[in-house]
Amino acid sequence: MGKYERHREFEVHLLTYDGAQHLRLHGWLKRNDVLIKSETIHNDDDSFGRFMIFINDIMLEKLKEENLERGLFIDIDVMNGESERWGLIKNIEKEDEETERENLLDKIQDFMFSFQIKDKEDIEKFLKKANETSLKLFKQSKSFIRDYVETKELTYEDKIKDLNLMIEAFVEEERYEDCALLVKVKQQINKHYKKKISYE
Repeated sequence: MGKYERHREFEVHLLTYDGAQHLRLHGWLKRNDVLIKSETIHNDDDSFGRFMIFINDIMLEKLKEENLERGLFIDIDVMNGESERWGLIKNIEKEDEETERENLLDKIQDFMFSFQIKDKEDIEKFLKKANETSLKLFKQSKSFIRDYVETKELTYEDKIKDLNLMIEAFVEEERYEDCALLVKVKQQINKHYKKKISYE
């Protein structure tokens, strides 16, 4: 089949340790055009967040190699079937019950296997959830904002574009306090890059 050979795709779950690592992984996935089905933040004692992605075998090996060099994630689960996926969900629920934390099934409902991008409405739902996740991270800690501003995993253009899209979405919902926070993040990004240019 030559260059047109199709590579097997996997559903993969990736855990991150902290905000900085989460951003590094997010940047890598974005630069390599990996489909992110969902992104969730739980920020407990063991991990910070989780990505659920679809990736082919070649890119999966590349991701594993990059992780050894750059520390993109702390744990990986490759799903080969529905039973494994359900097993992962149940394990997360069991761990939560043992530690008496809030049931993670409520927090990770976005990456349950019922969600599929089929049309414009599905894309809008996915973007809305992604915006809410990003906003939650910004509100959660100033250190995450600093990591986002200073990370080299995303370009200046990517950061500003993402923030502008979020602001536009929240303006439509008349969520002006959230917009104000995002404008402040934009200002910090501009300040950071102007300072960086002045030192070069």
